Amino acid sequence: MIWMRRFSKDEIRAINELAENGASLSEISSQMGRCKSAVQYHVAKLRGKRPKEKVLSVERLTDKELGWLVGCYAGDGSRYFRPNTYSYEVKFALSDREYPIVEFTEAILSKCGMKTRRSVEGKRVYVRCQSRQLYEFVGKYLLWDGRIKSTSVRLAHVSSHTIEFLFGFLCGLVDADGGTKRLYISTSSKRLANNLVEICSMLKIPTKKYEYDVFHVYLNKRNYLKTCKKYGFSSIKHRVIVGGPGEVFPPL
Repeated sequence: MIWMRRFSKDEIRAINELAENGASLSEISSQMGRCKSAVQYHVAKLRGKRPKEKVLSVERLTDKELGWLVGCYAGDGSRYFRPNTYSYEVKFALSDREYPIVEFTEAILSKCGMKTRRSVEGKRVYVRCQSRQLYEFVGKYLLWDGRIKSTSVRLAHVSSHTIEFLFGFLCGLVDADGGTKRLYISTSSKRLANNLVEICSMLKIPTKKYEYDVFHVYLNKRNYLKTCKKYGFSSIKHRVIVGGPGEVFPPL
């Protein structure tokens, strides 16, 4: 009887990653230094358990919608890689008092091809996507230091984005971390606060930045509303909570 050494967790993870990236059985066997039949068992097991991942089609979104999604993630999003199951998850943690924002998040993700699932835990509503593509996508637009996103997150290469994207990004942050009685956005990240001041300057929306426990960027509401009308777009929070016949609801 020939004894065959079991695969370690690291080896199984490596097989899964190679298979996900399209490597053949021969290539995986060669790289792992293990026989093809043993590798084939784990590849077949992986393919049998995991449904084919949906394709992320961000080209279906307008620049304003894309900016909104990135802005909402900057404020309320997180992402996880689980090595035991080799799965990627992106999650939005939203308020149970603001279901129109939950529904708009789901609609935006659905429009670009993502399958979502919703769960409620206390006062939080979580919108989740199992997607490696979405996991990697947010890293192309946002930067942060180490594993702690909240204190250092910021938009990468502000000047490289269209003005429509930047306005959508601003609206997404209003929905994620904003207040509407006095229009403001709060953040623990100094660099994101500086992003906001720069973006608002480009949009000709006067701002004032303060720091107490966190950073607060106050926006001139009159100029913000003028900009909403100009671009035919606004934050969901401002449209639904403040209300008003002259305000604009983001289209899909």
